[in-house]
Amino acid sequence: MVSGGLVIEEEAPASSGVVADGGGVLSTRRSRGRGLRIAMIHISDFRLDSRIQRQARALAERGDEVDLVCVGEREELRVGDGVIRVHPIAQSKAAGGASAYLRGYGSFLARALRRVSALDRQRRFDLVEAHNMPDLLTAAALGPRLRGVPVILNVHDTFPELFATKYGRPPGDRLELLLKAEERLSAALASNVVVVTDQARLRLEGRGVGVGRTTVVMNSPDEQVFGPPREPVRWPAEGPLRVLYHGGLAPRFGVESAIRAWSRLRERAPRLELRVCGSGEDRDRLAALAAQIDSERIHVTPEPVPFERIPDELRAAHIGVVPTLHDRFTELLLPVKLLEYVHMGLPVVASRLPGIASYFSEADLHEYTAGDPESLARAIESVCANPEEARRRAARATERLADIAWTRQRERYLSLVDELTAARRAH
Repeated sequence: MVSGGLVIEEEAPASSGVVADGGGVLSTRRSRGRGLRIAMIHISDFRLDSRIQRQARALAERGDEVDLVCVGEREELRVGDGVIRVHPIAQSKAAGGASAYLRGYGSFLARALRRVSALDRQRRFDLVEAHNMPDLLTAAALGPRLRGVPVILNVHDTFPELFATKYGRPPGDRLELLLKAEERLSAALASNVVVVTDQARLRLEGRGVGVGRTTVVMNSPDEQVFGPPREPVRWPAEGPLRVLYHGGLAPRFGVESAIRAWSRLRERAPRLELRVCGSGEDRDRLAALAAQIDSERIHVTPEPVPFERIPDELRAAHIGVVPTLHDRFTELLLPVKLLEYVHMGLPVVASRLPGIASYFSEADLHEYTAGDPESLARAIESVCANPEEARRRAARATERLADIAWTRQRERYLSLVDELTAARRAH
């Protein structure tokens, strides 16, 4: 059964001695009397946040209990030998201008502090994990932290860079300096800092955040959701070829440049269609632009596509596009959508960005100049002109992905959790 992107399993018999890990490899089940009790705090919808889902499921599968204080709807899911409980304290994420954005975060933090403290009195958590943004969500774990419970700050995005680029703040702006101070304080409240790439780790350590206590856990696709890595796709001889974008619709993700590229591709590549599956307040504007440029061959979904349906979207696609713009924030990114395209055997057309170049080369992807619709159109044309070369690049990209597969990331994450909680459990 699938719910919220999770494979829901019956609880295994207590006598069972082994369980399958995320990659189908058998490992000895915990010999301790009970699983860990872990709280996660995040301003996102569990059903849409693949990183939260991967980590919560990895814990629950081996018998841990995970309580999520977050955005969304209340639910309880049995997963493997454990359980995931969702405790919503807001219906949606913060939006609007910079002041509204920060007020929304402050309101969520206050409610999260109350809820985590109340849950801790009932559950006696073994560990609390705060997923930014903002970084200061570690303060919501103050109650458990005061009694010695370890806390993880999981940095999805570097908050000072994101805020500065989102609201057009110049380098060195007073608000950016304040957010860097907030980042240092938040990390000081944490026992360990988790980041998604080595580039993010180096950036944070360069300003004194998490030095010597940072762990990289990458956003690699979970085979339990997407299946094993696919062979490079073969295109049909006739009919439409679908180019897929799925992910955020904020301006920094460059979806507008992908839509504008279609004004150049309508005549050059008549088989192509563009499908945009995303979430964000920019959806209506992008949908209007798509209708203006090519209403028949560009489709922007009217609602976010739940994570459990993303694998089906990928299976129906022929090319994946990652049109992220280049700025101080995005240069650190290795987009999870790119890794999912590679995992599913799709040739990838991607912006030429430093974070991507650290893991994939031009021999693996079809690169173009970020933010340039004409350059993007030419890159897509080159894919269509030589399908066999596109398949060869997709195969090489899949080989590189094997080095950062989720089975390895999962092991690293669970080892960190066990290391942080070992002393308390022994005591």
